[in-house]
Amino acid sequence: SLDGARWRRIGFAQRPDHEALVRRTRLEVAGTVLAARQALKFGLACNTAGGTHHAHRSWGSGYTALNDLAVTAKLLLEEGAVSRVLVCDLDVHQGDGTAEILADEPRAFTLSVHCQNNFPFGFRGMDHLGKDESDLDVGLSRGTDDEGYMAALQQHIPAALDSFQPELVLYDAGVDVHVDD
Repeated sequence: SLDGARWRRIGFAQRPDHEALVRRTRLEVAGTVLAARQALKFGLACNTAGGTHHAHRSWGSGYTALNDLAVTAKLLLEEGAVSRVLVCDLDVHQGDGTAEILADEPRAFTLSVHCQNNFPFGFRGMDHLGKDESDLDVGLSRGTDDEGYMAALQQHIPAALDSFQPELVLYDAGVDVHVDD
């Protein structure tokens, strides 16, 4: 059980259903592990509940208690199911937790394309945020249009794939990259 301060740090201090939230989060992580295993077997799979990239090794953040991407990458690497994993994070927010958890894992490469002036950067009273670095962070200006966004993707994703040669890509599509989000 977490104390009130930890629930606030995650972002859920006002929620009365912590037990349901924990269960949902655990199922979300299991779903990403299952989707990754299915992708290895069939070539492609999806977990629409995944993408909890703000949770760090020692603490949750940004409404995420557990990091499904990092857990999945570490588990499959440890099991020997893959030897290299690329986490391609295209959420509008940097995948700070994923970057921190996988920072010392040479078999994982983290690529985050995000708004450079958004959570987790520059929040008053939250000095613990905005310090984690992905293997490749691509910070875009607020209001980047489709052409600029696509140019960034076309520049960085093929280069990461070519240089790292992953056996599995864990893709966080994000749900908030639209200009009106």
